[in-house]
Amino acid sequence: MKLTELLKPEYVKIGISGKNKDDVLQNISEFISELHPSIDKKDVYKAIAEREKKGSTGLGNGLAIPHGRSPKVMGMHLVVVYDPEGKDFEAYDKNPSYLFFAAVTSDDYSPHEQLEVLRVIAEIYEKTDISTSVTKVTTPEQLYNLLIQKEKEIS
Repeated sequence: MKLTELLKPEYVKIGISGKNKDDVLQNISEFISELHPSIDKKDVYKAIAEREKKGSTGLGNGLAIPHGRSPKVMGMHLVVVYDPEGKDFEAYDKNPSYLFFAAVTSDDYSPHEQLEVLRVIAEIYEKTDISTSVTKVTTPEQLYNLLIQKEKEIS
């Protein structure tokens, strides 16, 4: 699976409001709901907040991958948010998170496919310079193009 199969330019944004992890989760949930009006933001929030209770998805080095499952969602929905200021997302390295890949899936969505998407994200982060090159983007379009470029680099 490739990011290009799930990600569209409008699924990417720069900046997220909020002071803490819960605010970030609320804002991400609202963003997903705005893109997909059939999905209630409360359902998205509940799914990703429940997953966060099991352990932070703030992986460190500026990356967070909040995700969850909901019986009220069909398929997989992925969004990407870059926050130049960074947010405290309770990352393992105790540093702010800047790049958020957030996903919500249906309960019956293939765990294998979900793990494949997470693997691609992790591989882009580990094998490219995305953590530094993302600091140069100023528009969602630039961020989208950067993500597609970095995915090609690992292919």
